[in-house]
Amino acid sequence: MTSAKSPKIVAPALEDTIESCSRLADALRISDAPDEVLEEVRARIESAVGLLRAHARQGPHSQAVMNQHTAEFFSTHMLAPHDVMPYSPIIGRLNPVSPRLEFHAVGNRIEGRGVFPVRFVGAPQTVHGGMVAMALDELMGLVNFLNGAGAFTGTMTVRYHRPTPIERELTFLGEMVEADGRKVKSRAEIRCDGELMASAEGLFIRPR
Repeated sequence: MTSAKSPKIVAPALEDTIESCSRLADALRISDAPDEVLEEVRARIESAVGLLRAHARQGPHSQAVMNQHTAEFFSTHMLAPHDVMPYSPIIGRLNPVSPRLEFHAVGNRIEGRGVFPVRFVGAPQTVHGGMVAMALDELMGLVNFLNGAGAFTGTMTVRYHRPTPIERELTFLGEMVEADGRKVKSRAEIRCDGELMASAEGLFIRPR
C-alpha cells in the first residue's frame, strides 16, 4: 500500500499513455485486420513515435527510481513495488511491454496476483518460459531489496512444474531464505488455482 507520505514517482499522464500502448500491443497480437486498416494504424503509430522522440530522455536508464527515501518507504511497506520499479518489464507501470503484475510487500515476503495477456504466449495457451523465469527473478530481487539485501542475480534454478496458462489469474510469492555476507539465497513460486506452476531458487550477490 502506498502512503500519502510516499514520494511521488509515477507520472499519471505517462502511465495512462503507456497503458494505451500495452492495449495496442495486445490488439495487434490477435489482429486479423486487412492491409488497409493496418496501414492506417501504422501511419498513426509513426506519427505518435515522432511526437515522443522530440522529448526523448537520455540515459543512463534503469528499471528503478531510487532516491534517499525509496528504500526506507519500501521496507516499511509505504511504497508499492511498482513505484520502486516503475520501468520493470514485469510490474512496471511505465514500461509498455510489462504485463503489470501486481506485487505487494506482505511482512517480509512479496506476494502478488496478475494475468499474462496473449502477447506473452509461448506454447499454445501457455506463458513463454522466458517470461515465467523473468517473473520469478523479479520476485526474488524485490524480496531481497525489501529485506535490505539488494543484490544481483548470480545463479537461478527454475522448475517448470506445469504449463503456466495465459489469460488466467496467477498468484506469486517471493521469500528471502538467508543472507550470508555478500551471498543471498531466495525462492519464488507461481501458482494457478492453488496449483504450483513454476518455482525458482536463486543465489544473489550483493555489490561490494
